[in-house]
Amino acid sequence: MNNKEWSEKILQKYDSLFKHRWEIYDEIVKGALSSQMVWVDCGCGNDGMVETYASLVKTAVGVDIIDPIHKRNYIKADIRYLPFPSDYADLITLRFVVEHFQNSGEYIYELTRAIKPGGQIIILTTNLLSPFIFLPRLFLPSSIKSKILTKLFKVKDEDVFPAYHKMNTPDKFKKLTKNFRLKKMMFISDLNYTRKWVFILLLIWHKITGMKILNKFRTNILAILEKK
Repeated sequence: MNNKEWSEKILQKYDSLFKHRWEIYDEIVKGALSSQMVWVDCGCGNDGMVETYASLVKTAVGVDIIDPIHKRNYIKADIRYLPFPSDYADLITLRFVVEHFQNSGEYIYELTRAIKPGGQIIILTTNLLSPFIFLPRLFLPSSIKSKILTKLFKVKDEDVFPAYHKMNTPDKFKKLTKNFRLKKMMFISDLNYTRKWVFILLLIWHKITGMKILNKFRTNILAILEKK
């Protein structure tokens, strides 16, 4: 029995209804898509999500600073300088992107410009209130954190970018009310299968933070913003 099978067996026993963060995010994004929509996926990586769901919308574009794997529906660009007219997109999505914003104001300004009034921005990111996020940030240098990601969590070197966490608390999202309504904010657990002891530790934290008063300390935030 490999780690994934072992972890899923444990999870079935202790929380059979659990959904992984990417499952929740995919369900919400797919549910927000419609046939006349213009959708921009910022920080799209290999552009897999746009490739999967492009047929559900009028226009779908992935944006990232890396060279694309898929040439179709992709633009190489910095999110601070999106190559779109103002009020262009009905939906903008960002999956594990905003934690890398060094000057968050520049990025928010550009996202606000590019999204239509009434349009939505869906964000999945890490939660700085979680001890699994803020303790490494406080005590570990970037080089050590990078090694942990690559060795412990088996993240590829090319997928590791500096994280600044300028927007990564619930209060930061609540302060965006000048231009946006905060339609929804969820706190989601991360259960990683790469190491059994890591999985057990994260599962224990998931169960503890199931209490309403502690829910905001889960490892991820999913926020839905609507432009006024």
